Amino acid sequence: MSLVAGTIIFTRDDQSYFLVADTLPKQQFYTVKMHRHEGDTALGSLLTGLKTDLGIDPNNLRLGEIAGWRMDGNEVISLYTLDAVDSTAFDLTRLDLVGVHFVSARDAAELLLDVDMMAAVRLD
Repeated sequence: MSLVAGTIIFTRDDQSYFLVADTLPKQQFYTVKMHRHEGDTALGSLLTGLKTDLGIDPNNLRLGEIAGWRMDGNEVISLYTLDAVDSTAFDLTRLDLVGVHFVSARDAAELLLDVDMMAAVRLD
């Protein structure tokens, strides 16, 4: 089993927003488990989690970038950024209930410092 992370990004009024999970002691990107022995793929696992856990329609998302994310400052895992086609389609109340929400780029700045756009994570 491996972890895969993802965030959804949209821009409104010249301000970018990122989907993050409310975890203690600090927020992090949304993560899901990928079971390679069951034939899971990283992106497939992420999209399934977004749909089943968060109620987000994958048809409203477009793949943006893939990077490495230093989770908890240690292990590097794959991070997928997904662009929202229609940012008004998200059920913000449901997202809050399951412990995720959108924050401005300014409020996610510390989390973004752990992203390495040059890193690629090999999942074999």
